Order: sequence, then C-alpha cells, then structure tokens
Amino acid sequence: MSTTETNNTGSFAFIVSDGPKIPRSARTVIRKQAMKDVGIARRKRGNYGRANQRQVLESVADATPIVDSDPSDISVPCAEDASGDSSFTLANIDEYSPRPSRVTGATRRSLVPFDLLSSSMSSCPAYQSARSRFGVELSDLSVLTNFNVGKSTIAIIASDPSRLITLLGRHQWSYLEFVPARYGHSKCLTAATDALLARVQHVLSPNKSLGTNCGRFYGRALRTLQDALMDNKTAVEADVLAATQLIALHELLDGSHSAAWSHHVEGSARLIKYRSPDRFRTEYDKALFAAHVGAVVSECLVNNTSCYLKQPEWVNVFNSLKQDTPFLTDRSPLAIDARLAMFGIPGLWREIDEVVNSPGYYVCAPMDTLESRGRQIHQALVDWLEDYYAHCVRFSLVQPSNCELSLRRELFGAVIECLSLVKRLLATVCESSRLALEPEIQALAQLILDLQKQPSYKHSWLFSGHEAGVAYTMILTKDQWEEDVSGQDAHVRIEAARKRYNAWSKTLRMTD
Repeated sequence: MSTTETNNTGSFAFIVSDGPKIPRSARTVIRKQAMKDVGIARRKRGNYGRANQRQVLESVADATPIVDSDPSDISVPCAEDASGDSSFTLANIDEYSPRPSRVTGATRRSLVPFDLLSSSMSSCPAYQSARSRFGVELSDLSVLTNFNVGKSTIAIIASDPSRLITLLGRHQWSYLEFVPARYGHSKCLTAATDALLARVQHVLSPNKSLGTNCGRFYGRALRTLQDALMDNKTAVEADVLAATQLIALHELLDGSHSAAWSHHVEGSARLIKYRSPDRFRTEYDKALFAAHVGAVVSECLVNNTSCYLKQPEWVNVFNSLKQDTPFLTDRSPLAIDARLAMFGIPGLWREIDEVVNSPGYYVCAPMDTLESRGRQIHQALVDWLEDYYAHCVRFSLVQPSNCELSLRRELFGAVIECLSLVKRLLATVCESSRLALEPEIQALAQLILDLQKQPSYKHSWLFSGHEAGVAYTMILTKDQWEEDVSGQDAHVRIEAARKRYNAWSKTLRMTD
C-alpha cells in the first residue's frame, strides 16, 4: 500500500472532529467500559482485589508535572466551556501557539538561558573543536532518538522549526552519548556528525550561508558512508551503523528529505539484520539498536508491512536492554515491555488487510489464526496496564521526577492507543464480537482525548499528535462500526465489513 505525503504526513493522520461531544453523563459509563478488559484480566490472574484500579487510572491520568517543575516547561491545554467540554482542534492538541514558520529573533533570544555547549564537556579535542564550531552539543539532541520520532516529526519541524527548541537538553539514554569519544577515529562517523551539527545550527539560526554548508556536509557524509558500506569488513562496524542513523537525524530536520529519511530507516534495518543479533552486546551497540526500533515500527505501520523485530532473536536483543532501576526509565522492564507488545501489530494488520480484501473473506481459514494472534497482543497490552498500575501504586507515596511523569504519560498513552487499534482489528476478524467491542473502542478514544487536556511537557507533541489522530479516526468511523447488518444476506455482510474496514484503515494511513 502506498502512502501519500501531505503537510500532515505522519505515522497516523491528524484528524479534527467537529461533531457533537460526548455528554459528561455518558463519560462515566464509557470509562467503566474501557477498563472492562483490565478487570477480567485481574480476575483471571487472581489479583482482582489488589487495588481499586479505576481510581489508580484517574490518579495517573490526572497527575500533572506541576510539582517541582519549571513552569516554562509546562503546556496548559485550553479551558473547558461551561458545559465541561473542550472544543478539540489541532491547535488544542499541540502545545503552544502561534507557530512561526521560521525561528524568529525572539525565539533565538529565548535560547540564551540554555547554553547549547554547557550540557556535556567531552575530553576529545577533535569533538570539542567541532562542538565549538557549530555551537551545538550532540548529547542535547538525544530525544531525537526517542521511540516516537517518525515522519510526523519531519512535517512538524519543517512547518515550525522552533519545535526543535522544545527537545534540546532533554536527555535520555542514547547512542549519541558515545559519539564524541569516537569522533575523529571513524571517517564516516565524523562526517555524519558534522552534517547533523550543521543542520541543527541551520534550523536554529537559518541563513543562506549555513544552508550551503549543510548541503556540503551532507554530501560528504553520504559519500563516506557509501565507501564504508562497500567494504564488507567495515560495514558491520558499530560506527557505520551510527553514521547511518546520524544521517537519518539530519534528514529528520530537513523537510525536503522525508523520503530520504524513510530510505535510511530501511537501510538501517538491512544493516542491523546483516550484522546479526550477536553483534549487539556492548552498550554502544544496544543504544544504536534502541534508537532504530521506534522508527521501524512506525514505518511498518505506515507502509502496511510486517516488522522484523517480532522475530524471537530480535525480541531477545530488545529484552537485553532492560535494566532494573529504582524509578522508571526508557530501559526499565515496564518501558521495554510496552514497546515489545507493539512489535506484532504491523504484521497482524498487514495480514488482516490482505484477508479482508481477498475474494474469500469470511470463509478464509486464517481468520481464526488472526483472531488468536490479535487476542495475544490484546492480552499483552492489558497485562501491561496491570503492571503499570502496580508501579504507580508502589510509588504513590513518593513524588516522581519530572522525567518519570513524562515517561509514564508517554507509555500509558501509547498503550491505550495500541489497545484501541487492536480492538478494531479484532472487530474486523471476529464479526460476532464487533458490536460489543465498539463501545470499548470509543471509550478508549475518549480517554486519549481527555489525556490531551492535561498540562504536559512541551516536547509531548512527539507522541500526542498521533494519539489524537487515532482517537479522532475511531470517533469519525463509529457509525459504520456500530451498524448491525446481521439480518442481511452473506454478500451484503461481507461488503459492509470490507467497506467499513477500508474506510477506517485508509483514513488512518492517509491513503487512497
């Protein structure tokens, strides 16, 4: 299935709902329905009475990073009207407005309190020289290696370069922290680093001269990377993989290179598979693998392809990233498990798409198999919610750090988003459950929109946009999925099922 790039190109479509809002009296009912799966899972696992999970959900969803936080780092959503409803628009989903098309002088002056060179002092003289030359510290870009970075990031930064400022200095575990010590020792890594630093400098302070330099550094980076890849011995080196990913970050910040970004994500996947799982043992290698995972899952969802990460050997590599820490981090088992649960969704979706649009839909033998796979993913997501609630209860007497609160919100929203997707896929292959599943899907969609109202960190646009896009798509297609055609003949039922599935799936992927 081909994708169509627009100004809002992303992992999922940004969709605005101007329809009627759900009454407050109905929200209590649908929220209870939304957590029905969790309750069933608790009963099966024998821990139903462990805690009032409904209250835990509210306390987590309502938790805001106001305590011990920098007020300038918090974005406050629009106020509700007298009826208690918010008028949702794209501006409400994102964090701030107005959005200048370029970084203004005022915006650049606002960077003064934040010294781009103060975050990390490398002992490598060659890197120190490059850092001073470009005025950018590489480790301050670590959030660009976040799981949620994808094509939507390209479109947003291209339309509003000041968005990049919201990401600077937000440190997370990343291969970027290993690059300064290796700068100058690998030709392709050095060239790719220069290209990225030049691009960041140009985004923050755009001018024609810097733009010319960006093109020159980018061309050099591509040439040196190609030379390294031509040698079978150097092609498997970690620095070559790092150079590939650094070039992809350059393309992420250049709106004219969205196709090139996708190409390098695909190239990274081929290079990682060529290296084999056994080569991902050092912290540097593991960080490179981790930075690649989110982009691959995103591209597979957009392009309707299976995800190789679902294979057991790569699942083992991703599991090897886990580290037990007192508080939640990107390497905590809770974070790793949330993302592991997503690996199977692209492949399941692709196979369901093929079956639905095949002549033998509804009589295909794979239907039962697809339903079973869908329920396994569904259960993994529900089990994760159980573990998430347990984590929140365990630390309920401790004020979480701002980093933990942000990661909690990111992971919780992603799992709720995926749960709604999987329920729709189950409703596609299990007609007998469709009408019962739809209220649960609508409840999850409303929960996602409710999350958008909460105060949030300025960098939350990395994940909040496609969350809301998925939610709006669920709401916009609600009527079709609630239609009861049980009294119709088989041909009518099959055509209705195919029509509602394609309307939802193609709207979500922005395809024809």
